[in-house]
Amino acid sequence: MTRNPYLALFRRFWYVVLVGALIGAIAGWGASQLATRMYTSTTSLYFSLNAGVTGNDINQGSTYTQNQMLSFAQLATAPVVLQPVIDSLDLSVSPATLAKQITVTTPQNTVVLQLDVTDTSAKRATDIANAAAASLKTQVEDIAPKNAQGNGTVSTRVIEPAVQPAGPSAPNERLNVLLGLIVGILAAVGALLLWEALSTRIDSEEKAVAVSGAPSLGTIRRRRGAGQALAMVGDTRSGSAEDFRQLRANLEFLAVDVPSPVFVLTSSILGEGKSTVATNLAIALSEGDKRVLLIDADLRRPAIARYTGLVQETGLSTILAGRISLAHAVQPWGDGSLTVLTSGRIPPNPSELLSSKAMSSLIAEARTMFDVIVIDTPPLAAVADAASLVTESDGTVVIVDRSAVRRNQLMHTVEAIRRAGGSVAGVVLNKARGKRTGNAYYYYQADEQTASAGDGARRVPMNPLRKFSSGASRGDSAPKPGPEKPSKGRPEGEDAPEAAPQEVSSVAASASLSAPEDEASADAGANRSEDADNTADVARK
Repeated sequence: MTRNPYLALFRRFWYVVLVGALIGAIAGWGASQLATRMYTSTTSLYFSLNAGVTGNDINQGSTYTQNQMLSFAQLATAPVVLQPVIDSLDLSVSPATLAKQITVTTPQNTVVLQLDVTDTSAKRATDIANAAAASLKTQVEDIAPKNAQGNGTVSTRVIEPAVQPAGPSAPNERLNVLLGLIVGILAAVGALLLWEALSTRIDSEEKAVAVSGAPSLGTIRRRRGAGQALAMVGDTRSGSAEDFRQLRANLEFLAVDVPSPVFVLTSSILGEGKSTVATNLAIALSEGDKRVLLIDADLRRPAIARYTGLVQETGLSTILAGRISLAHAVQPWGDGSLTVLTSGRIPPNPSELLSSKAMSSLIAEARTMFDVIVIDTPPLAAVADAASLVTESDGTVVIVDRSAVRRNQLMHTVEAIRRAGGSVAGVVLNKARGKRTGNAYYYYQADEQTASAGDGARRVPMNPLRKFSSGASRGDSAPKPGPEKPSKGRPEGEDAPEAAPQEVSSVAASASLSAPEDEASADAGANRSEDADNTADVARK
């Protein structure tokens, strides 16, 4: 099931939302501390009509008073009411300025008028409210119509005198903190969405699938501090090694009905780790009972020989030049189930060699000798070398570095593969962020059981790549799963002089990879002495 990309974005950058919320809350609290404290004092007045004795007269008088409440409210902020307040309290403000501090409210269908006075001083707000109520009472009784006896028809009473407020009415600190929190969260979410919309980097499995239109074959977690070491050699129990095994399983499902499938591995730009993925994948495939061939077809910047410690001078370019056969150029590695064909000398025309009939014939011959062929090719965005090989393969695997590749680069790579007539088997997200899973706990428990079973004896870690036997390294016998090695009597025309340095380097490289770090010093010395004798024998031959 495909995850929601926005949900994945928020799960990945949850701390950005949290930081935004904290900043917003702190900003709201700070604004409350910097704001001027305001105090509000309230007073209420009741208006009634004096005339009328019967019920009908009283009802008409109440209706008349309600109709006059709007007029009384406007009168409360008029200069005729506020000027006496200014004079009595000796205020240094104008009636218009004082009117802005007074809020008049008249509840519907009532004859009650409420005055709310706001000021920076609690005492002054109370004094203004009481003075304004007294002034309004006087002005209403003076302005209201008189009866036959000359008395006012409207009576005004203060039913709730203003009292000094216990605390400020503004700012509302809790409300400001809450608003700041909400604004901070919205700002952080908006920034993440904007960043996601403007970002062109392929930093998630969902983006890689959406841009390429191909399925995801797996995700390879980044190994911190591991450099260019192979996860399937030095850290076989790591999460990265399990990722390569998962990639192997997915590729096996894709090629379940294909005999001797050929997989081409490429990338968009330099430095995405395609050669490392190809080498680790080949090692993972060789863990079963299959004969695996790893071909370094990057004739511009080859790396397989450096990772495996094998000789580079004799390899693919040597075969394509017609100087040696496939059976004589390949080099066994590990326990023999993996065979490697290095790049050979870097030619001046790599594109022509890879698109030649000799390359097609080589792949066809490799299908008859091996169960799985993995080909490492140059990045397609840089050169078009890999385009000539995608048609010879059963599927192209595109390696995507989550920290480097961009959308247009990945789109260009996928389009180049399809224009060349190849098919994209899937994408592999490389250098993904590692997460601790249950695998580490499982291995930890297994190690404890192994250590306890030995009665305190020191446990020597097992290396899946064992050293060649001395007979195999001298050329007396070939590794069981791989192709036959060249015999002493080679046919005429074969490039025999280059075979000896190949075997010397193969022995040295395999010995350096297979020697356990925890072996006793005497055993290590014996192994080095045996390897030196083997090397000397091969050199003499």
